[in-house]
Amino acid sequence: MKSGAGTQVITPPVGTSLAGYFHDRVSTGVHDDLLAKALVLDNGKKKVAIVVCDILWLQGEQVARVRELALQATGIPPENIMISCTHTHTGPETRVKRPMVPINEAYIERLPQLIADSIIRAEANLQPAVLRLGEEFEDRLSFNRRFLMKDGRVAFNPGKMNPDIIGPVGPTDPQLNVLRVDHEDGSPMAIITNFSMHPDVMTGCEISADFPGESSRIVSSLYESKPLVIYMQGACGNLNQLDVSTSANQNGPKEVTRISRILAGKTLAASEFSQPMDCDDLGAISRKLPIKYHPLTDELKAKAEETRRKAKPNDFEKAQAELIASYELDGKSAAVEVQAIRIGDTAVVGVPGEYFVEYALSIKEWSPFDQTFIAELANAAFGYIPTLDAFYPGTYETMPILSATLEPSAGVQIANEAGKMLRELAD
Repeated sequence: MKSGAGTQVITPPVGTSLAGYFHDRVSTGVHDDLLAKALVLDNGKKKVAIVVCDILWLQGEQVARVRELALQATGIPPENIMISCTHTHTGPETRVKRPMVPINEAYIERLPQLIADSIIRAEANLQPAVLRLGEEFEDRLSFNRRFLMKDGRVAFNPGKMNPDIIGPVGPTDPQLNVLRVDHEDGSPMAIITNFSMHPDVMTGCEISADFPGESSRIVSSLYESKPLVIYMQGACGNLNQLDVSTSANQNGPKEVTRISRILAGKTLAASEFSQPMDCDDLGAISRKLPIKYHPLTDELKAKAEETRRKAKPNDFEKAQAELIASYELDGKSAAVEVQAIRIGDTAVVGVPGEYFVEYALSIKEWSPFDQTFIAELANAAFGYIPTLDAFYPGTYETMPILSATLEPSAGVQIANEAGKMLRELAD
């Protein structure tokens, strides 16, 4: 096996609007750089590339452009390249279609080449490598953010110390997976760490990679070989860092540092206890599922009209009403890419949206691999992909057309296809 690691700074110019909220936040400075980080693996028969970008999301057309540029420079087939995002909320708006805030068009034009450059650099650095797998568990950091309330509602982030909370209505995923790639001398060349928690901790108007960037820097700094540490975001569509049982402030730079230290400690433990893989097989499968967009119902039209009559609708309601008024996808289907890459004794599943954790747990449970990495917001961004059950009590994540752009059964279809792919790769 040979492996190469490569990075490229993708920080936008100061003054670029930041993504992740429903109002415009113009960046005022750079707290820390955003990076595209790539790992290329080559077993002599096949090459695969895994890329993670410190941005909120990428659209399918942008990913296609990156893959095209990487193919031209390295020969790696598009279906063997997975490009996912950490989902930081202090990075640039990158959606050209349906942007929530103004986009920096010059930056968007350059971005695919910048991301491709990380792959090109990684492929140029190929050298003999040994692959290792490790895992740890942390169940005190990430929390389900949907709660059953005393009045029977299910509420999204209902506030700390809220006396009307009965309890969370969903699980978390405490598993932290680590794929470590070593030089021949046993020193780490690269480490991929996979955990599930919404990265909206930094807040403010400074550009930042949030805790995925800071935790990665901490881990790298503690090894003499200074490996490239890649935080791969797991399924965190309904998870965040907010513990409602405490009144402590859990946002801002200090909280980023606290979370990053905890994740770095767990990553280091998993890395140090990791074991060499027995297998050096590489494989990749990518399929596009025809999944219908969310239907535009009479109920939704009536809801949008009601919002327009309100004196003070909230940001969510206003944005949804505006999208409903211009909705052109009713009855149409999206080509939803699901991807799985086998790396020796493990595999990575790429899902193009903010996936609810229940689906990730199901994929892991039924996977033929002992460890399965889940990369959300991989290769495209179709908004939230909630469970069927979540749609009916409803929360922000399930607001049709605004948050959930695909039909309610999309998550089930994706999970079923991922399971098939993993079994094919294992065989």
